[in-house]
Amino acid sequence: MANKVKVDLGNNSYNITMIEDFKDSVKRFASSTESQCMLITQENIFDLYKNQFNDLSNISNVNIFLIDEGEKAKSFDSTISIVNEMADKRFDRSSLVLAIGGGVVGDIAGFAASIYMRGVKYIQYPTTLLAMVDSSIGGKTGINLEDGKNLVGRIYQPIAVEIDTNFLSTLPKRELNAALAEVVKYGFIYDREFFDYIVNNISEINNRNLDVIQEVITQCCEIKSDIVSEDENEDELRMILNFGHTIGHAIESFTKYEELLHGEAIFYGMKCALYLSNKFGDLNNDDYKQSCQLLSKFDLPSLKIDNKDIFINFVKNDKKFRGENIRFILLDEIGKSRISEDISFDQIKESLSTL
Repeated sequence: MANKVKVDLGNNSYNITMIEDFKDSVKRFASSTESQCMLITQENIFDLYKNQFNDLSNISNVNIFLIDEGEKAKSFDSTISIVNEMADKRFDRSSLVLAIGGGVVGDIAGFAASIYMRGVKYIQYPTTLLAMVDSSIGGKTGINLEDGKNLVGRIYQPIAVEIDTNFLSTLPKRELNAALAEVVKYGFIYDREFFDYIVNNISEINNRNLDVIQEVITQCCEIKSDIVSEDENEDELRMILNFGHTIGHAIESFTKYEELLHGEAIFYGMKCALYLSNKFGDLNNDDYKQSCQLLSKFDLPSLKIDNKDIFINFVKNDKKFRGENIRFILLDEIGKSRISEDISFDQIKESLSTL
């Protein structure tokens, strides 16, 4: 199994590296500059790894900054607090931002790094399976607005992604389950063999077989790296990574980020996308049935969309909306996806019947 995966983006290239101790990695990066470094994390992560963080806080140029829990932390207020702290501590263009956390931490830390002094370098240390296989890779950063998720942000690449799988030992079962939405997505959109690997090893993944999970992480990183390297700015190919996300993000907004984890919303979004792919696209019945059987193996909280018109308004706020059309990701077969502009809002409403 590869220890490193390269995201090949010319001058913006970087490595995704499997490491054994995040503390040693942070020390190494902090020692590479005489400037101040901002380590951004959350209280629950700090408490779980208090000894390591206390050691890091003793380094003269490492400043620890805690943000709130949950998607609501991805706000202008949080961003302003971070950059004000950086300004107060006289951060400069050689400073580093170190993001230790899940997708929320990575998104807001990367966004703050991208706008402070028009950009300082940052490193991602994903602590959740979801972040390890998806959000830490590719440079998407951003914050939420009341009208939708990730409506403000930019693509700003890290200089490294350092994956310490020891973090997974403290990951709650629900979060591990939710993260598998993004894992399954890669099989759906890009790699039939990887889909089959997930089907054949789902029990090992659920039982936290570390060898299997590391193999899953590596394959996901390789797939996303291939896609991002070919289409860094989401002009075309990279959009297939949004399979299930158009409806999934709308579900998150509709429920005010209070009822579902991100991955759980994406599971529901993929159910709808599979329905649309089968009924209004080219996904055959056998592939549709096998796909639904895999999704049925994951426990999800109950969900009720009691006002479909309000729900569709959140769909219309999606960044993939162009004029009167939504660019929707459909499957032609397991492992092969495409962008469609033929899906209507009425058809999306119809797909909600699968939830």
